[in-house]
Amino acid sequence: MVAARVGPHRFGVGAGRAALAPAESCAADAHRAQDRRGPAIIPDMPERPSPKPGAPQRPTRLLLVTNIYPTPDRPNMSPFVARRVAALRERGVEVVVAGPTSYRSNSLFRHLGIARRALTARGRFDGVESHPVYFAGVIGLLAARLRRIPMVAYAHGGDVADYARRNRFHGSLAGWVVRGSRAVVTNSRDTAGFVERLGATARVISPGVDMTVFRPAGGATPAATPAADRSAERIRLGAPEGLFALYVGTLSERKGADVFAAALDLAGPAGWSGVMVGDGPLAESISTLLPSVRLLPPAPPAEIAAWMRTADVVVVPSRREPLGLAAVEGLACGTPVIASDVGGLREVVRDGENGLLIPPDDPGALAGALSRLQDAGLRARLGAAGPASVAGHDIRTAAARMAEVWAELGVRT
Repeated sequence: MVAARVGPHRFGVGAGRAALAPAESCAADAHRAQDRRGPAIIPDMPERPSPKPGAPQRPTRLLLVTNIYPTPDRPNMSPFVARRVAALRERGVEVVVAGPTSYRSNSLFRHLGIARRALTARGRFDGVESHPVYFAGVIGLLAARLRRIPMVAYAHGGDVADYARRNRFHGSLAGWVVRGSRAVVTNSRDTAGFVERLGATARVISPGVDMTVFRPAGGATPAATPAADRSAERIRLGAPEGLFALYVGTLSERKGADVFAAALDLAGPAGWSGVMVGDGPLAESISTLLPSVRLLPPAPPAEIAAWMRTADVVVVPSRREPLGLAAVEGLACGTPVIASDVGGLREVVRDGENGLLIPPDDPGALAGALSRLQDAGLRARLGAAGPASVAGHDIRTAAARMAEVWAELGVRT
């Protein structure tokens, strides 16, 4: 047996207060405002009044500020923000995106470019929407204050759970954003908890999945799809014969790519094959040490959905995960999901109902779950429950719920 290491895992290949003077009162109010909102980068200003009832209606115009957006050199970067923009435009909203144009420059110059585009965007805007809270939200809130319009901040997870907790400065800026925004939205109850620690309350609304793309084949779950149809699709994709598990996402330790590879090495003798769609820092080590696990480059949504429909199980073995859109997509396709019992994944995958939950960072537990799913009846039962369990994550439902948030601020979206 040859020992190998992918990421941190080693495995065998084959295995009421007193009165103050006016000036003092103003100073005290300013200090209280700073304590409540964070650093006094720019003062809060009265928002521009809404149009009078009966005035001619014009299309709503939003400025969307983001540092996670597809670019020519990173076309698969954060597709959920691009889907949000598409959903807004589908509803007749004019959206101007102030985002990155490339990821080749360093972070400082990239964010300076985003700030320039956000602060110099021409025309009248009705609101600002930032993705995520940090650091795009800092730029977005500056733009909103200067224009005297409301901002809605969307917390994606790592922004409030990781970056905001790096040091007091980052935490202060993130706190200023969530407390200064007119509304904060987030993707899961788990992420909402981190927003609350920064001093604000978040509403949970899924970033959304396009259920017209991620759906069972012909309206039937994979287990209920005629064998001939599944076989033809597997041949088209070049999928492995027999049972195979699918991983979709960045090949990183955080996403548990090494856990997947190690588990498939253990489960191989039982007849399981593994397919990983994505790219990332662990790609080279996995391809070198575990050539039996098939690696495919990032693919468009329709192709990902096809792989999910033909797979016997979708695996999301993340060590940390604010939501887990791959789990939502797999369930929407009617395929059972094995996921780590962490973060927002435990809100998506219900153990024994639509999938199986396992401890994070445990290839043995994942191999054991794969062994359980050799039972075709169990796979069929879990897969059948999938689409209905994630129906609330549909991108159009998410857009309607986001429209309710904006409507409460007097903005039609």
